[in-house]
Order: sequence, then structure tokens, then C-alpha cells
Amino acid sequence: MSENELQEDLNRVVAWSAANCMVLHEDKFEVLHYYLHVPVSLRNMPTVVQYRCYITPEGHFIGSKKIVRDLGIVMSADGSWSPHVGNIAADGRKTAGWVLRTFQDRSITTMMTLYKSLVRCKLEYCCPLWNPTKISDIQAVESVQRKFTRRIDGMKQYDYWTRLKKLNLMSLQRRRERYILIHMWKMDNGAAPN
Repeated sequence: MSENELQEDLNRVVAWSAANCMVLHEDKFEVLHYYLHVPVSLRNMPTVVQYRCYITPEGHFIGSKKIVRDLGIVMSADGSWSPHVGNIAADGRKTAGWVLRTFQDRSITTMMTLYKSLVRCKLEYCCPLWNPTKISDIQAVESVQRKFTRRIDGMKQYDYWTRLKKLNLMSLQRRRERYILIHMWKMDNGAAPN
């Protein structure tokens, strides 16, 4: 797709939104260009920067960004999910910390209910899309569950895998793999959009 075709598509979207009484905040538009295996020296050339600029019908320049957030998912220009994984791991740690500070009861039932309803959902939001492949990213997400389960009564002396068995939990990596397989099966059988 050429630059002119993308500019024409942008103009059509803005015209359609105006015709349907939908106001788009053109100053919030962002463009993300994926640079896979392109040397940094070529990415930062002035001609490339000029090529990446688009203009809204009202004259706002849409600059290229290295990281863009859309519907809670952080995407980066290098195709890596590390910025998103860092964000969700930090958010999970923050929520887990709040749960541990707020509730004094450390019984298995209470802690597992709080973990499953407040913490784990943050760590698994849209996970078939961003499933990490880097060991450091996998460990960053898994560390939230590892640290939380250690704080449950009677679990501190066990290693992580034993705690998971005793609490009847799967690792977060295993759960992501399971979600991907289920989603692929649904797509293959027409139960989910492709």
C-alpha cells in the first residue's frame, strides 16, 4: 500500500465519521511503523521521517510513534511485546500489593478468590494477542503469581510448582497456551471471527 493510498483511506475515515455525526479527535491520531530487521541508521534518516508523516483533513500532522497504546495493549515499532509485558506486570504487582495491604486474611479461599478476580485478569487481558516469547517477559508475568502465592497461609515453604499443584492453579504461560489453542479451534470451527 502506498503513502497516497493510506492518506486517501485516512481522509475517507474522517469523512465517514463526519457524515455519521462522530467526532474524531484528530490531534490524538498516531501512526506506528513496524521496523523489523531494519538498521537504526536507516530508520533515522531524514527522508524516512518525511515519508512517515500523514496529514488529517484539518491539517494536523500525524507523527510516527515508537510505542502506541490501543484498547489497553501497548504495541512497539520493533514488534516486541516487552513494553506491554512490563506494563501489565507492573499493574499486576500494584494490584497484588493493594490486595495484600488491604486484606489481612491469608486463607487459601480468600486469597485465591481475590487473586483470580482482581490480579490474574489484569495479567491475562487479551493474552492470545501479546503472548510473550522472551524468557524475561515470561518470567516477569509469572513472577506476579509466584510472589502472590507465596503469601498465602501454609504455602511459603513450598517451591512455586508445588504451590501451583496445592492451589490447583496452572502457570500463566500454560493458561496463555491453552487460550490460544481454544481460540484457534473456535476460529477453525467458525465459532469466532478470524
